[in-house]
Amino acid sequence: METIVSITNNKVVTTTQVIAKHFGRSHDELVHSLRYLMRDCGTAFSKENFFEQECGYSLWITYPGFLVISGLFLGARNARIKIEFIDAFVKAQKEIENCEHHIPQARPGELLFMRPEWTRTAHYESAGM
Repeated sequence: METIVSITNNKVVTTTQVIAKHFGRSHDELVHSLRYLMRDCGTAFSKENFFEQECGYSLWITYPGFLVISGLFLGARNARIKIEFIDAFVKAQKEIENCEHHIPQARPGELLFMRPEWTRTAHYESAGM
């Protein structure tokens, strides 16, 4: 199973490419929509949660940024994918908080696919999934 989050600069992030792939959307359309969302979110929030990779083609997105952009995706199928991402973010953040050793960092422009355990879907009994 492909990892959907990575750690860079001690932040748990995903990318617009990974989000587009998992939600079955065009990357270019997603980035275009995200640019509008970034304006609506304000400069401070956008700078903290959406930042360009050195390659310039894809954006890193933090957990709060993912929560904002995931509002674009509605429906039961997309809800399950959102839960998968949220669970991966939470697990990776816990690993950062509990880790006493060096956390591997992403190289410029690199998509990390390194921790399959972060992508396991959580089973939320209360949500009926």
